[in-house]
Amino acid sequence: MSSRLLDSLRLQAQHLLKQQFSFSTLLWAGVLLRLVMLVYGEWQDATMQVKYTDVDYRVFTDAARFCLAGQSPYERATYRYTPLLALLLTPNIWLLNAFGKLLFVGGDLVVGYTTHRLLTLRGLDSAAATRWTALWMLNPFVATISTRGNAESLLGALVLLVLYLLARRRDVAAAVVFGIAVQLKFYPIIYALPFWCLLDDAYTGTRREPVRHLADQVRRFFSWPRIRFGLVSGGVFLALSAAMYALYGWDYLEHTYLYHVTRRDHRHNFSVWFYQMYITSYTEAGAPKLLAFLPQLLPIVVLGAGYAKDPAFALFAQTFAFVAFNKVCTSQYFMWYLCFLPLVLASTRLHLLWRGAAMFGAWVATQGAWLAYAYQLEFLGRNTFYELWLAGIAFFLANIWILVEFVRHHEYAPWFRNGHLNKVWGTDKTA
Repeated sequence: MSSRLLDSLRLQAQHLLKQQFSFSTLLWAGVLLRLVMLVYGEWQDATMQVKYTDVDYRVFTDAARFCLAGQSPYERATYRYTPLLALLLTPNIWLLNAFGKLLFVGGDLVVGYTTHRLLTLRGLDSAAATRWTALWMLNPFVATISTRGNAESLLGALVLLVLYLLARRRDVAAAVVFGIAVQLKFYPIIYALPFWCLLDDAYTGTRREPVRHLADQVRRFFSWPRIRFGLVSGGVFLALSAAMYALYGWDYLEHTYLYHVTRRDHRHNFSVWFYQMYITSYTEAGAPKLLAFLPQLLPIVVLGAGYAKDPAFALFAQTFAFVAFNKVCTSQYFMWYLCFLPLVLASTRLHLLWRGAAMFGAWVATQGAWLAYAYQLEFLGRNTFYELWLAGIAFFLANIWILVEFVRHHEYAPWFRNGHLNKVWGTDKTA
């Protein structure tokens, strides 16, 4: 009897735990966290010298004001984004100044919802998926970025929506969303390779004869689903770009795309290229501007093609390498890969309690050292540029170690077999 009683109590406790951590509860907790931070941000902006709202949000709002007046958003100095973002935020002017922040918070919530759906589609039960999704929904860093008025959550929402649509085998709709994402910010173009490679015979369920000739291999590689994905996504991007060019001319191309290729941002940031750009900011000396892009290319191609059949990990690894090697790296860029983290951790063989904690500790410690020198530079007026650069190198090395550990311990699981989604996670990996 005692054994049966214990089993009964254990089952009831498990049921209570699942009810307590239901996804709806998590969703409302995420909403409440962000609303509290929005209210706090308004209070800090009104009462403190150091503002809570990101300076970029004021740039977005000013650009939206120019758009509403029938002028170019690029009349606002330092606006280096697609006009589409400024047009989306015109309600900041005529409705509510916090409209954009609410929109970005909405993007946060879409990321959480889509993450939960993807985890359950891959085989996790709702309770386990909820616990992994909590890494995003209850993450104070994530909530701070969006409530300060940074638009990165919109990109995360769009890219994860592409993954979700591909998981449901709605590749045309996924291509449309992908085209919009690349128009909103160009960096998601790096995902084109894994998306292209994913759409193979395993995805479509097509049965073919073994390849005997090179011509057959080429034809199979350039299959109709892949060509269609490229045509649709490229067509959406080009149509939006043509509309923006018709409205704002060369300024659109210059400030949205070309500037980011040739920029020499000498302001302090996490990049290992920072000090080189700082000491050559007023000269033509030093490495060519395009040289900084070359170290990014190899890991992006290798990781994107090598893990394309497991697209969540491919996108995470690509983005992590892209940010680590970027010639300009700020904290908001971390959002680009954090949105994939719950999906990756659910399929890793990492011992999260020990090795995972060490990786997180290295990431935080090296970042903290950088922030300490940045504080001395910004608020105390000390010349710590060299120390900042050394701290940036330490942060870079920590990131490379973290990426290597994720690759070494990743449990590779192709998403599709014979045209059907491969549900590989039948148990709770958090146990």
